Amino acid sequence: MSSSILAAVTSVGNATSHGTVVAPDLYLVSEVPRQLKLRRVLCVALSVCVFIAAFFVFYSYRSVVTTVGKDSVPSIVAAEQIRSGLADAHTNLMDLFLLKEEANGPSGKAYVAAINRAHDKLLLAAQNITFGDEERGPILTAMTQLSEYERVVGMALSTKNPHDLLFKADALMREHILPAVVELDNANFKHLASSYTEGRQAAEHYYVMFLLLSLLLSVALIEAQVKMFAIFKRIVNPLMLAGLLVFIGGVSYMVIKIDRISSDLRIAKEDAFDSVHVLSKAQALAYAANVQESMYLLTTDKQAQAKQLALFEDAADKIFSSKLGAANALIANPSELKGRGLLADELANVTFPGEHQAAVDTLKAWVVYVYLDKEIRKLEANGKHDQAVALCVGKLAHQSDWAFDRFNTALSKTLMINQTQFDDSIARAMSSIKHLVYLLALLLFAPVLGTIFGIQKRLVEFRE
Repeated sequence: MSSSILAAVTSVGNATSHGTVVAPDLYLVSEVPRQLKLRRVLCVALSVCVFIAAFFVFYSYRSVVTTVGKDSVPSIVAAEQIRSGLADAHTNLMDLFLLKEEANGPSGKAYVAAINRAHDKLLLAAQNITFGDEERGPILTAMTQLSEYERVVGMALSTKNPHDLLFKADALMREHILPAVVELDNANFKHLASSYTEGRQAAEHYYVMFLLLSLLLSVALIEAQVKMFAIFKRIVNPLMLAGLLVFIGGVSYMVIKIDRISSDLRIAKEDAFDSVHVLSKAQALAYAANVQESMYLLTTDKQAQAKQLALFEDAADKIFSSKLGAANALIANPSELKGRGLLADELANVTFPGEHQAAVDTLKAWVVYVYLDKEIRKLEANGKHDQAVALCVGKLAHQSDWAFDRFNTALSKTLMINQTQFDDSIARAMSSIKHLVYLLALLLFAPVLGTIFGIQKRLVEFRE
């Protein structure tokens, strides 16, 4: 038996002979191996528990980041791009008839290009289904109804009186195709919202459990060191100390990484994607409103014109519900913007460098476009149809399509600022999550190996 153990036993004997309190059973020689083995089992068990908790933290955050960054958001953005593309194609078709162009004229070519892009994006969406029938159903409806729409358009292009066919095509696009694409957006957004909220809550619960278990394991490792000092009269057990220090370092690194992942997730979802979503919806609605402006001029029926005007105003109101004067006042008071339309919601959620000015430019361009729409309707009401058409499709300064292009350019810039921030945040989060894989192994093996080999060395020494 080693001299340190003999010294410990001697001290116990001396303490007893002088009438002091007898030491606990831990210090009885026969109890030493059992006590050391119990502490070894406890530390190993706690290490495994810490590893399990850390794994669930890793798995939960990875699931949220994957759903947000790869499964839901790209599909939501794609759905709004399909919606905008289809509305753009529909506008070009109506302009073709409004300007009395040939089918292979500028508007006809723009229509074909836009409709082909929409087909390609729908096909990509069909190949990237994540949530089963919730996505499959809307995609199938959109494809089926789009085929019928193109059949009606073909008939309209080949007849001398296309009026009724054009309005039938408009009804198909407005009442069936675009709503199906909106449903595709909603299906993905529902999963995004639930995954982001519930996934983060679950991850945070596992994270708290991980921290508590890590604290317990640290205490157990330190307590084992103290007891071995009491028995063997040595300040530290090098292997256990090394395991403890590496473990504490690993936990600290885990805390830093989880904080970064949580921050990047918040930036990606709340700061960037929420803006991407409202801007994408605003763009799609703007294209739809642009269609109704052209449809208004394609008919002389007052009831039909009133319906087209109501559709335009409904879309315009969803984009921004105030006039130019009010817009300038509201821009100066962002807190009052929330709930005044999609562009107002974006201005109330400005976060990134350059975003505020881009959003302001977008809103101002939209207000100018809506003002010009009123001028178009005044000309039409006063019997100046040709002037109304010229103002509607004109691309010169202070004409409607010029204003719409300025709005679209400013919106696309604002959208790109947020999309870039979203992509960067998701990339950072994914990189941090990859680092956690190696950290998990460190959190398990450092305390386990330190405990097993550290205590085993003392047990061997005890037997000697």
